[in-house]
Amino acid sequence: MSLSAGQRAPLSALGLAPQLTLTVTAGLAGVDVVAFGLNSGRLADDRYMVFYNQPRSPDGAIQVAGSGFTLNLDQLSAEVTEIVFTATHDDTPVSRGALSVDVGGIVFDAGAALRDEKAAMLVRLYRHQGAWRLEAVGQGFNGGLDALVKHFGGEVADEAPAAPTPVNLKKERQRVLLDKAQQQAPELVSLIKAAQVSLEKRGLGDASYQVKLVLDISGSMADEYRSGSVQQLANRALALAARLDDDGQVDVYLFGVRPHRKGALSIENAQGFVRDMRVQLEPGTHYGPVMQYVREDVKLARSGLPTLVLFVTDGGTSNPDSVVRLMREMSGEPIFWKFMGIEQGRVNFDFLEKLDDLTGRVVDNADFFKVQAPIRMADDTLFDLLVNELDGWQSAARRAGVLR
Repeated sequence: MSLSAGQRAPLSALGLAPQLTLTVTAGLAGVDVVAFGLNSGRLADDRYMVFYNQPRSPDGAIQVAGSGFTLNLDQLSAEVTEIVFTATHDDTPVSRGALSVDVGGIVFDAGAALRDEKAAMLVRLYRHQGAWRLEAVGQGFNGGLDALVKHFGGEVADEAPAAPTPVNLKKERQRVLLDKAQQQAPELVSLIKAAQVSLEKRGLGDASYQVKLVLDISGSMADEYRSGSVQQLANRALALAARLDDDGQVDVYLFGVRPHRKGALSIENAQGFVRDMRVQLEPGTHYGPVMQYVREDVKLARSGLPTLVLFVTDGGTSNPDSVVRLMREMSGEPIFWKFMGIEQGRVNFDFLEKLDDLTGRVVDNADFFKVQAPIRMADDTLFDLLVNELDGWQSAARRAGVLR
């Protein structure tokens, strides 16, 4: 089996176990391969730069083996949320000869995606929802090994004069997602661009977050599902994720009487996603259980990223005391809750307004706004509301030690 640049998949779907080998084949003599163990895009520790001169990570999970590595991801420290495998050459572009990567029998022709760079990011292994995934990167990098080390937050001894500006890996992933939207879901392109504008207004243009969408399936939501309004909201959540999340995916949850996990919304499955969920409306509204689902999944994922939860409902909860307790407990965790109330008739949102101003929290971890049903709000206005106060929470969370 082979992958092309930009493709990604869970290891389990590729038939790969957490114990595997990665081999780099280079047609150019003198190519060095290096593995960088990262947390939120930065070296988790200098000892997680694994190469010929430091052939083993401190936990033994990454070890040099010939022209590649042996890996035991189950053994890897929780501080490492991704591993980027690279190739460099001191004098010659790495793509001058053949350059391919074999990950447990999955082959990626990295050289086909390169130009004349002396370094390249080949493939990436990363945690998502508690499972490991593989991404074929194939991204050239201006500068050699020293520039890569600095890009990932490491220190270079006897540093040479200014290295060329490195490629921004996050920006490159965003470009790939936008290209994919243009090909597979063109209706998302303008939404992704509008989401970026709203993020930049709040100084969040380079921010990274997991995005989760929580949807009310109580009986009173029937018109919103029937009219397509919920699908439109899902598209807007996905547009935010395309700017914020490495995967560009949104984990979706439903709640009525009971909570439900509904998998990941992505550019590939966006069209008809809500329809394909085959929602069965329920006669009640309980916030607490689905909030616990989200909290558990964030802890399990150990992604190193904070989480933005878009929580959509048209009414209050039947278990307010437990929700208040949860919000206070979670105020010391890297989760920001954005509550959106859909106003129909004489709906009372006093409880959500209370959560917005709740006392006794480490930091204010929630914001609430409401819209009239049917939802006819302009995209730029809606995105402004969806990211309102996120910058303030991010700053407060850093000061309180909730975020690094």
